[in-house]
Amino acid sequence: MTNQRPLRIVVFSPYCLLRPTTNRIFDMRLCDSFAGHNVPVTIVYPYAYMKGNISAGKIPKSYGLQHPVGTRMLLTPLRETSSKYTFLFWMMIGFGFSTIHLFFSSLFSSRQTILFSRDPKLLVPALWLKKYLGRLFRVKVIFMAAEVKDNRLYKKVVRETDGVFAGVSTTRDAIRKIADVPEEKFILSLAPVPVYTNDPSKTEARKIIQYDSERPLIVYTGKLGLDVLEVIYIFEAARILPNYQFLFTGGRPQVVSDVKTYCNEKGIANVMFTGFFDDSTAVRNFQLAADVLVSYYTSKDHMIEFNYPQKVNEYLSTRNPVVTPDFPATRDVLNEHNVFFVAPDDPKSLAEGIRKAVEDKVTAKQIANQAWEDVQNLSFESRTRELLTFVTLLK
Repeated sequence: MTNQRPLRIVVFSPYCLLRPTTNRIFDMRLCDSFAGHNVPVTIVYPYAYMKGNISAGKIPKSYGLQHPVGTRMLLTPLRETSSKYTFLFWMMIGFGFSTIHLFFSSLFSSRQTILFSRDPKLLVPALWLKKYLGRLFRVKVIFMAAEVKDNRLYKKVVRETDGVFAGVSTTRDAIRKIADVPEEKFILSLAPVPVYTNDPSKTEARKIIQYDSERPLIVYTGKLGLDVLEVIYIFEAARILPNYQFLFTGGRPQVVSDVKTYCNEKGIANVMFTGFFDDSTAVRNFQLAADVLVSYYTSKDHMIEFNYPQKVNEYLSTRNPVVTPDFPATRDVLNEHNVFFVAPDDPKSLAEGIRKAVEDKVTAKQIANQAWEDVQNLSFESRTRELLTFVTLLK
């Protein structure tokens, strides 16, 4: 990056950061890693009232930030229950004014401004200014593409942005089928993970989470709820494997109550629930304590062509075996040598995969070690280093 103007990063997040969940965690870790490369970064987000919101002052601790990240809250009247049209109205007003502010600040900045967003709508004001102001709009625009939508707005954004930060290669390839976008305009994300330098051992992690049973511990960390088909399948696998202990992180009190009632009615007794953690870093100890980690999302509630769950690479970095379906979007990283593949939408296959990961200890250790090796080059630190080089070279 020699002989290049220094950078500053601005991220437009469509999510209120006062509830640390998956997409928000990714965006904050991305910002934290940019800051770790000594690049000033600010994330702009809309306020939305949600029961159980953390305070803005707790954002650094709740997201486990290691570096200074600027945050700017848009003071909207939104609530968790607001309609999508209400969200759209206030988001476009808030981020429209933020884009104008970005334009004027970039005019007088010695740094090259890079704007990121995962929501194509939030980039429309920037693309409009870019079109009509030309070189006066001194901002490079990067779209963070997690999935593909064949509509006019989406195609406009991927064509007109300076670069596309695509989740996986299937996302990139699908975009290029619907829009004339050169391959050199893309860089892949591949669900990076933090660099974990102070992980406790499995024994220590079990002490931290207070698990002292001899039963194999099967852990799922993700969205919890009876509307999440992945969770229902894992419950069914737990019923098939009554001698294994299944543990689920996450879930607000009412959600946990509902899933406990469901399991009681189904006679599934070998399940445990932690509830939601405001401190997102607490989940790591449960992953490290596991004998087997499960990611079992389905085609019925995910776009499996493009969806690469963030938790999968988190799992791979624990040195514990992972059980998951074989879907197209994960093939950039996953293979038969680093995970136990099982058939999708089939609790019996899931249970058999878990059983094999527990009982075939030699294979499980080989797979877990290979997974750890494969994920070493997929850290936020390394991916953002490549991303910063990428954006400086964009024309």
